[in-house]
Amino acid sequence: MAVEIKATFKKGDVEKEFVVAYDFGANLEEAAQKFGADVVYNNFVRSGKITIQAAIRRWADAGLDEATIAQKVGTLVLGVAAERVVDPIASTISRFANMDPAAQQELLAKLKSMKK
Repeated sequence: MAVEIKATFKKGDVEKEFVVAYDFGANLEEAAQKFGADVVYNNFVRSGKITIQAAIRRWADAGLDEATIAQKVGTLVLGVAAERVVDPIASTISRFANMDPAAQQELLAKLKSMKK
């Protein structure tokens, strides 16, 4: 089954979009016949790693510790949306810790000026 794939390319001020079709096969069996089971599995694992890395980054940004993140990774089911943890205070603290000192001072001044 042909799947439409889009890609953009920018060189200088010129940006182009390319649209091509690629036949991945209509289902798992066709893909395995076309490319081999090892290729299909290896691409599944590669895609899964990227999905898990994105989840780890979100959880780390939310301030979760390594043990909690490892526990959450163990419950992930690829193909099912992962729970999003949003702790605005932990997220702000994490971002603050990664700022340079001047940016930290600027943020602190802005926060103090907002104090009610």
